[in-house]
Amino acid sequence: MTLKGQTKKGMLLRQEQIAFGLLCVVTGVIIVSTVVLGGIDKTSMAQEFRDETADGVLVRVTGEIRDLQQTRTGGHFTARVENVRIFIPSTVAESVVLTEGDLVCITGTVGTYQGEKEIVVRAHEDITVQERQG
Repeated sequence: MTLKGQTKKGMLLRQEQIAFGLLCVVTGVIIVSTVVLGGIDKTSMAQEFRDETADGVLVRVTGEIRDLQQTRTGGHFTARVENVRIFIPSTVAESVVLTEGDLVCITGTVGTYQGEKEIVVRAHEDITVQERQG
């Protein structure tokens, strides 16, 4: 027996049921969005690099690798593609094989280092070798 205004233990009020339903819908939308967006190629979403591109923008550049060098510390690499400086962190460099002269498509985020714009690569999937030198 319950008194007026009281509910049985374990039962949800109408507002709680609505809130729970909304939470389930939002969770479902997030899961579906993650799956769909995870399958989209970053390169297709990136814009072509330009000197005036703001820091933080996702860009791509296609061309021949020139001036490929390992940094003095940290195991990182730098390169030039179409005269654009490319920074390849050691975590990416260890899982990709690049040679000067390779034709590549590189996707990354624009940053400024020592006053010069550069593309910072985030993952090995962001470097596509289109034609291997030699």
